Amino acid sequence: MQIHSNKALFVGNVPIDAKASCKAEKAVISHGHSDHVATNKVTQYICTPETETIIRSRYKKEPSFAPLKFGKKLSFGDSTISLYNSGHILGSAQVLVEGTKTVAVTNDFKVQDSIIQKGAKPLKCDILVLESTFGKPCYSFPKREEVYKQIGNFVKEKSKQGFVVLAGYSLGKAQELTKVVNEYTDLTPLVHDSVYDNNKVYEEHGTKLGDYIKLDHNLHDSNVLIMPPSLVNHNLLQVLEFSLRKKIFSGFATGWNFRNGFNEIFPLSDHADFQQLLDYTKQAEPKLVITMHGSERELASYIQRRLGIAARPLCEKGQKTISEYA
Repeated sequence: MQIHSNKALFVGNVPIDAKASCKAEKAVISHGHSDHVATNKVTQYICTPETETIIRSRYKKEPSFAPLKFGKKLSFGDSTISLYNSGHILGSAQVLVEGTKTVAVTNDFKVQDSIIQKGAKPLKCDILVLESTFGKPCYSFPKREEVYKQIGNFVKEKSKQGFVVLAGYSLGKAQELTKVVNEYTDLTPLVHDSVYDNNKVYEEHGTKLGDYIKLDHNLHDSNVLIMPPSLVNHNLLQVLEFSLRKKIFSGFATGWNFRNGFNEIFPLSDHADFQQLLDYTKQAEPKLVITMHGSERELASYIQRRLGIAARPLCEKGQKTISEYA
């Protein structure tokens, strides 16, 4: 069984998060973020029902889908695959491939429970393919409840002084912010239309977010607005200040410590931090770890030194098969 990256992450003959140019008969999509969704008209895509809904709603795409619920098994050539919650966003999945070896692919994941979603549970395996976005010791996130309180206090205090803009990725983070504003303040947030559409998908699949108002020339309906960070810049904040004749306060919920003109940065990430990566690995009990995405080399080195488990970054040349890693 080979593990390599070429137009997709291949575990044996199972392609995961394939590029559109990968014309495999079947492929797995781990979740609905745009950097993991690239479809064509040839491949049948295996994903959770929630991810299918997100793709149809968000990208207006109509590829062939084969929905697979968490924990259900599906034959895939000589292997069997199953999907398990990754805790990243609605419907996001870890992939377990069972063949000559049992291989677990975390994909983007977090182990902390959030206000709207359960965290990922470690999958026992021979080989662990581990996301390593925050794979350095400097990445250490506080408990989510502490961050929720910080956001709630910021919104309550600053909304009395002016108008608050909260930035969070429109799929995943913005739904969490919608729920936080409802639970930790007495305000009903305005939400950008992209956030509104994704909120509706979450609610369709049973996630209760509370009240919110779609932004539509109605800035005076609330003192807090949830926006995608790509749309929040100095010009927007100036326009809001001029239109509302109020002082504007801005906060960004992200795992990256980039202020970028925001008044506050809230350390809220949909990925596992360094210690969570180590804890997950220890509980999964793999014989080998392959790191991918982000701090691959650094995390592989830490896993070998701290846990005594063989580990290699996926990106290194010549390391393409499980036999070569062993």
